[in-house]
Amino acid sequence: MLEDFGKDLLMLGGTVAGFVAAMLSIMDRLLDIKNRMTSKKGRKSPAPTERPVSDSSSESSFYSSKPLRGASYLLLYETSVIVAAGLLLNYVGLTLSRHLESILYLDMTGTALVAFLLGPWWGAIVALISSSIVNWVLFPENGGEVVIFPWSLVNIAGALYWGWMARQIGFQKYLRTGRNSALSHGWFLYVFGVGGAIVMSLPGIFIQSALHEQMTFALNPDVAESVSQRVLKWEQMAHLYLESLFGITWGDSLSWWIVNWFQSWIRYVPDKTMSAAIALVVLKYGYPLFERELIHGGPEGERPKDERILPLVLGLLYAPVCAALISGDIYGGPDYWPLWASPWLFILGGYCYLRYWGISEEAVKAARLQRADRYARALKLIGKEASHEFCKRLTFVTLIASLLFALCLPILLSDFYRATFKFFCVVYGFLLVVHLVRISIAQNISISRSDN
Repeated sequence: MLEDFGKDLLMLGGTVAGFVAAMLSIMDRLLDIKNRMTSKKGRKSPAPTERPVSDSSSESSFYSSKPLRGASYLLLYETSVIVAAGLLLNYVGLTLSRHLESILYLDMTGTALVAFLLGPWWGAIVALISSSIVNWVLFPENGGEVVIFPWSLVNIAGALYWGWMARQIGFQKYLRTGRNSALSHGWFLYVFGVGGAIVMSLPGIFIQSALHEQMTFALNPDVAESVSQRVLKWEQMAHLYLESLFGITWGDSLSWWIVNWFQSWIRYVPDKTMSAAIALVVLKYGYPLFERELIHGGPEGERPKDERILPLVLGLLYAPVCAALISGDIYGGPDYWPLWASPWLFILGGYCYLRYWGISEEAVKAARLQRADRYARALKLIGKEASHEFCKRLTFVTLIASLLFALCLPILLSDFYRATFKFFCVVYGFLLVVHLVRISIAQNISISRSDN
C-alpha cells in the first residue's frame, strides 16, 4: 500500500512537471520568435553608429556561469545531454532485453557511457536513478522495491569501477589510436567486461544471499542438469578443502560463497562486456566532441576533475533507498545492514578526498569557459541548416498539440494522472531522442571540419 502511494505521488509530480515543462517550452519558443521579429525590424531600420558585440564567447560565458559555479562540467552542454542519453540507453536496453527474453540485461549501457565521459560519481548517480527510481516507477507489479532496490548496489559498483578505469592513461591511449589492433580491443573487453563482472559480482553474491536466491542459468534441461551436477561436485570439493583449513562451519559457508560467486561472475561477463562495448560505440560514433573534450582534455590535454558535491548528491539519492532496505522485513535485520550501509563508505571517502585534494574553483571556471565556447561554435554549424529551423518549428507545434491532448485526458479518463504521466514520458522521450541526435550530428560535423 505504501509502495502504491509512493508511485502515485511520483506520477502525480511527474504529471505536474510535464505540464509545467510543456508550458515553459512553449513560452520560450514564443519569446524566441518575438526576439527574431524584433531583430528583423531592427535590420530594416537605419544602421546604428555602433553595432553591439555578440559572439559565441559571450553566449558560452552566460551558460558556463549558470548555477553550480563550482561544478567541473557544464550543466547545459555536457551534464544534461550525457545524463539524459545515459538514462535513455539504460531504459531502452532493459526494455529490449525483457521483450526479447535475452540472457543480457543491458540496463547498464547508459551507465557505462556516463561513467566513461563524466567519471565515476556521475556514473553512480545515473545508475542509482535508473535502477532505483525509473525502474521502480515503471515496475508493473507490487513489491517492486523488494526486487529492484537491492540490485542498485551492483549498478553503483559497476559505475564506480568503469568511471575509475576510464580515468586511467591506458583508456585514453586506447581511444586515441585510430586503428587499434585486435589485442587492444581484447584488452578493453577484458578490463571493462570481465573485470567489471568480477567487481559487480561481489555485491551481487551478497544480495543473492540476502534475498535467499541462488544463481541459475536458463539452459537446455540436459545441459542444466549436467552443469548442476558439476557445480555440486565443485561445491563438495571446495567444502572438503576449506573444512580442513577453517573447520566445518566456515568451510560450509565459504564453499557456498565461492561457488555461487563464480556462477554470478560467469553470468555477468556477457552482459557487462556487451554493455561496455555498446556504450563505447555510442560514444565514438555519437559524441566525438565529448570524447575529445572530456576524455582527452581538449587542446589543453587536461581532463575535467570531479567536484566534491557529487558524492553528496549520490548520498542524497541513496538515503531513501538505504532506509527502505534496512527497514525491510525480507532482507533487513542485523545480518545484512552492513551490506546496505557499505555505499556510505565510498560516499564519505570520496567527499573527503575531493574536499582536500580536488581541483580549485578558478581552474574549473577557466576550463568550463573554454569548453563552452567550443560547444557553442559546434552547435552554430547545424543551426544554420534549413532542416534545423524546420525541426524546431515542428517541435514547437508538437509541444502545443501534446499539451492540448494532455488537457483532454482528465475529461476522458478517471485515472488521468497515470495516463498523463505515461503520455508525457512518450512524447518527451521522442523529443529527447531528436535532441540527442541533433547534438550528435553537430558534434560529428564539428569534428569533421576541424580535422579537415
